[in-house]
Amino acid sequence: MKRYVSFFFLFCTLALILRTGACTAENARVYPDLIDRTVKADTCADFHFDAGAQLLEIWMPDIRDADAAILMYGGDTWMIDCGDERAAKRLVLLMKQLGIQKIDRLFNSHPHHDHLSGLRLTAETAKIEELMICFPEDSTVHMQDAMAFAAEAGIRVTHYGDEDQFSMGDGAVTLHIWQKSQEGLTMNDLSAQTMLRYGERTMLFMADMEKPGQRLLLTEVGAERLKADILKYPHHGKLPMEDAFLNAVGPQIAVITNYRGFGESWRYLRAKGVGMVYTNRDRLFLHLETDGVRWLCEYVPVR
Repeated sequence: MKRYVSFFFLFCTLALILRTGACTAENARVYPDLIDRTVKADTCADFHFDAGAQLLEIWMPDIRDADAAILMYGGDTWMIDCGDERAAKRLVLLMKQLGIQKIDRLFNSHPHHDHLSGLRLTAETAKIEELMICFPEDSTVHMQDAMAFAAEAGIRVTHYGDEDQFSMGDGAVTLHIWQKSQEGLTMNDLSAQTMLRYGERTMLFMADMEKPGQRLLLTEVGAERLKADILKYPHHGKLPMEDAFLNAVGPQIAVITNYRGFGESWRYLRAKGVGMVYTNRDRLFLHLETDGVRWLCEYVPVR
């Protein structure tokens, strides 16, 4: 009887290992869904992704008070926003370090300078195949400048909108777009919201959406669809969020494209118990990657 019990427990242990894929050869430790090494570089030091795993990578440079993110998966390189001229200089350093020579798609969340005016510098470093916009081509002077440059540089311009979905690589990584509309909302509140999904893992990029837009999106989309592991905090961390919206997302960490302690988000998120990661780190790039089961969040030195 004891032998059968022992075999039963051995079978359960092996089943757990196979199900989670989270154990090392030395022990049967189960890792958390998100391993954050930005505070302590040796957190879960023995963790590594399986050899040959298809990884989704997200990179952000020091883009203080601007937005730009590089997404890489399955041979595709996409971007969400490209900062302004100042931020794009650090974005260029990141692209050169990663050896990026082509951007397949560049999504602009809204046509404010700190999300779009880095287009020229970006294009001088890597060929941009397609610029994707969700506002009219004459909506701001920054958009008009971008349209003129796109025509000059031979960049294809296409439009996207609410509930559009795009797939990267083999189709396992998806970007789902929300851009709801309501009279009286500012351009920040109308900025496109991007839900990035790979397997069980999700990240929500909120561009500059403030409370009125958050309330509308929560009503239109519903709390269940907003759930995300990681939140790219809106509007560079300047203001608190709508409580009900943050509760719906329920992020483990929030990425703030600014420096630590900036704006009201610092006190707000600390009171809510949400971890914070800042892109403003000297000579460091923020790197997020996932195999669809776990996130790894870390800083990578500028070379």
